[in-house]
Amino acid sequence: MNRHRPTFGRNYLRPTFGRTERRWLRRGAGFGVLAISASIVLGAGCESPTQYDDLCGWLHDPENCYREFFIDIGARCGDSQLKSGQFLTRDNLSLCILDQGGQILIDPPIDLNSPPPFNPDPLTFTFINPDATKCGSLEFNAEYDFSLTITPDPPPDDGSPPPESDVAGGVFSMTGGKDTDSLATTCPSGASYNFDRLQITRCDDVEAILPHVQLDFNAGGIEQTGVVRLFVYYPPQDGSVDDPAHPPTPVPINYFDCVIPAAPPPCQNGVKDGSETDVDCGGSFCTTKCEDGQSCIQDNDCASNVCGLTMGIKQCKGP
Repeated sequence: MNRHRPTFGRNYLRPTFGRTERRWLRRGAGFGVLAISASIVLGAGCESPTQYDDLCGWLHDPENCYREFFIDIGARCGDSQLKSGQFLTRDNLSLCILDQGGQILIDPPIDLNSPPPFNPDPLTFTFINPDATKCGSLEFNAEYDFSLTITPDPPPDDGSPPPESDVAGGVFSMTGGKDTDSLATTCPSGASYNFDRLQITRCDDVEAILPHVQLDFNAGGIEQTGVVRLFVYYPPQDGSVDDPAHPPTPVPINYFDCVIPAAPPPCQNGVKDGSETDVDCGGSFCTTKCEDGQSCIQDNDCASNVCGLTMGIKQCKGP
């Protein structure tokens, strides 16, 4: 399947996050239909007044719950441009501090020795607001296997109806597609739909707006920073998806773009490696000589230029 990766530096389609009066009408009408069954299994060839008879019908429906979810949440917890931040250390990729305030918590921490996608275990990213409240979270298993939770706005204290601009939030998930050809979609209302992923071959014009997540990882290296970044791709909030001359373009929302500090050069990394006779000193490569009491092999490893035996172990000694 084609992957739609953003080109950095390009001007993205910037979504319009204003609400319309129809939003609540749509949501109310949609929930009324979806509430008929909390779990609906539909196959190709079935008749459905909501066009949810197959994956193609669901993607073409302008009021499917994924599009309505995006109309509701917009870029909450994310940004239509890059949302930059940085990890404090290279050795602990569990906390990213965002430049504009807020945090990204990663559980379990990303392991540089077994990073995604090579590590099969799911990763949970929790989005923390600058005021320390939880904005939402995303559990990532694979490109088409994820669950996104957005915290709703609190209801008014006086019990009045919430303003139209308030975010209802909730949970949207897409599971499957990693080890199976089935895709299961669960809407914020709780209604779920099971689809055959192979059906997308019959409607490749809308493949780009199939719900999916892009998790980019680059470990960096010696004196070279790395990065972890997360995008969720949404369908356009406005316009038709049935114009064959203009296939729908997905809207990428970046939830974080976190820099991994560069690895220090040899002889400055705080570990004994390479030809070093002790930590960051001695050997054929390091220019730093070892101090008294540190391990050595020959006199040239030592600042004192004396490598002798101490209790049978070679160590640098003072003159």
